[in-house]
Amino acid sequence: MALDSDTQEALLTFAKNSGTMSKYPTWRRTLLRHAREEEMKRFCKAQAVQRRLHEIETAVGELEAEGTKVETSLRPQHSLTSPEQQKAQWLEQLLQLVQKKNSLLAEEAELMLTVKLLSLEEQQCEVDQELRGYMNLEEALKTPADRQAEEQLLKKLLDVVERRDEIVRFQEERRLSELASRPGAQG
Repeated sequence: MALDSDTQEALLTFAKNSGTMSKYPTWRRTLLRHAREEEMKRFCKAQAVQRRLHEIETAVGELEAEGTKVETSLRPQHSLTSPEQQKAQWLEQLLQLVQKKNSLLAEEAELMLTVKLLSLEEQQCEVDQELRGYMNLEEALKTPADRQAEEQLLKKLLDVVERRDEIVRFQEERRLSELASRPGAQG
């Protein structure tokens, strides 16, 4: 049975505060293994995003090259079809290329936000681990420097969480506006 992150965090905090982490090394290994698995998931997701960004970059380059061909063919030439028909066909092709390019660029922007989220998630994980180290010290053993470092880490953690939240809210607002702007969207 998989535990949700809040439950895991509560169990971890309980285990550290009760001294069971040193008494039960298996628990510690399990937690470390879980942290490595989460890090690996983020790494795999980041790799997939990078691959897709590279594919998009290649596709945009191909679309731009195709667009250049269409643009040059828009220039007056002698042909069997009327110039107006030919121009209409080329303009339609050019419009389709621009739409494809815009779609790819929008996907690229979304992937860049995903990269930023992954980076912030990694940063949050690192700060959280460091903060837990300070929080697990007994209050009587903490030096003023420890308390100050703990406070700074807490502020940094809150800042990272707020930045992640801003990105998620921005993505949700954009998704909702796209849904509203689609043909046939209900108002």
